[in-house]
Formats: sequence, structure tokens, C-alpha cells
Amino acid sequence: MKRSTALHVLAAGAATSAIPLRARAADVVRFATIPIDTGAQVYYAEAEHFFSRAGIDAQVQSIQNGGAITSAVVGGSVEVGFSNILSLATAHEKGIPITLIAPAGLYLTKAPTSVLMVPKDSPARDARSLNGKTFAVNGLKNITQLAVQAWLDKNGGDSKTATFIEMPFPQMPAALASHRIDAALVAEPAVTEAKDAARILGRPYDAIAPDFLIAGWFTSVSWAAAHPDLVKKVAAVMRETAAWANKNAAASAVVLAAATKVEPAVLKSMVRSVYAERLDPAAIQPLIDLAARYGLLKAAFPAQDMIDKNAM
Repeated sequence: MKRSTALHVLAAGAATSAIPLRARAADVVRFATIPIDTGAQVYYAEAEHFFSRAGIDAQVQSIQNGGAITSAVVGGSVEVGFSNILSLATAHEKGIPITLIAPAGLYLTKAPTSVLMVPKDSPARDARSLNGKTFAVNGLKNITQLAVQAWLDKNGGDSKTATFIEMPFPQMPAALASHRIDAALVAEPAVTEAKDAARILGRPYDAIAPDFLIAGWFTSVSWAAAHPDLVKKVAAVMRETAAWANKNAAASAVVLAAATKVEPAVLKSMVRSVYAERLDPAAIQPLIDLAARYGLLKAAFPAQDMIDKNAM
């Protein structure tokens, strides 16, 4: 090769290497969550840029109803949704093609974010005194109803005499204050907001287990199969976010207040969620087993069956 030709080739190569490579476009993932503390990881991940650093363009929307979130995921209008574990187990049993990819909030008996409340002037003092009463839960035949049933039976009451009605958590404080219901399984921040008119009678989730996974993040089986690398990325972001949120209550409260419109003073005084930092089937199994005993599931099955292979 002539010296002049070689110089031209080297120059061309140098010029090419000097041109910056175009950054790879982020993968769009649409998330749906219920705007409560237990399902707030997506808000924190956005605020702390965990999604963007993982190459994910997260588009987050709030939906008040877990059933609507499941429909959105199965229908393809969102890719990843938040739901309680019993609802996901019920969907799995029915053959609805969804799969669990990351954990959300834990229930811990030492820091309960959901409790059974009655009006302050209620004569009820124990489970037996609530026989024949009307209970509000945020979903019929879901984890909230199961917990109340198991708590009643475990503590001397009779769940077969109870009447359950469906009511969103934010409406429960007013319903208790006006005596439209006798009791309610209330979740934070509604627990703190209800304390002027209601009192805590018990911790129904203790009847499931002292500690267990209460909720998680899921997607459709078809999306998980088509996007295994994205499943791994989402799972990793949720783990990173859980660890951050568990160590940064003050910072996460600022984000949560903006996302949920809950007053900062309420957030400061309420019991905050603790997030699972790994997806552990053993933290799910007690809920599945109890649901089967109460007929909310036809039969128990291994919790591992609900979990996507790329999520662990």
C-alpha cells in the first residue's frame, strides 16, 4: 500500500472513531400501581433515576383497583402491574397468563401497615364481640377478607357470621366515623387518618403469618417470554429501590407525598412499609396455604409456580 493511501485510511479510521456512537434508546415499560405506600417503589425508582440508569423509560400510572391493573396487564395497555399476592395467586389458579417478577411490600407484625379498626365508641373488645357484624375490606375474596376471616376464627369469633362489603381504603375512616360499618381492615395512610374517629382492635394479617410478602410486581407471561432481559432489569431496579427505600424513610416520604397527595404530617406519623429485597417463595407460601383452607383457592400449590424464571 502506498504511504499516501495508508495515511488516508488511518485518517478515515481516526475520524470515524472520533464520532460519538448514538446512545441506545431506552426501553419503554408502562407500569401501573395503586397509589399507596406498599406499591410506591415505582415512584421512588423514577425520582432516584434507577429506571433511567437501567435503560428503562418508565411510564407510571396510578389505578385504584387491583382488578383493573390485572386487566390492563393482560390486555397489553401496561407491561408491569402491582397487586396483592392473593389476587395474583387466584389469577394463577384460574389460568390467567400472568407471572410474578419482583416483590413489593412486606407485612411485618412489628410494623403493621394494615390493622382492624372499629369506631371509637364501639362496644367491641375482641373477635367474639364482632360476630354477625359488617366488615369493610378493599376487595371481596382477596387478602383483606381472608385476613379478617382467619383472625376472627383464631381469636374466638366466627367468620361464617360476618358480612363483608367492598370499600376503597380512603373511604373507610368516614364510614367508621358514621357507623355505616362495624369494622374495617384499614391500610396506611387511612389508619392514621382514621385515628380521631376509630381505634385499632387487632392485626388480622398476623393470622396469616408474622411476616410474609403482601404484594408484588407482575407481568403477562407473553411479555416476560418476549423480553427476558427487561424482566431481569425491572427485577433488579425493584431490588435496588427496595434497599434504598428501607434506608431512606425521610426522602421517600417526600416522593410519596407528591405521588399520593397525602399530607406530609400524616406520612411522618404513620407506620411505613418495609419492602422485600428479594423474591422468596417461602414468604408467599403461608398465604397460599391459608387461602386454600378458606376456599379462596381450590387447592394449595408451590409459590414458585407463580414466579418468572428470570425474576430470581
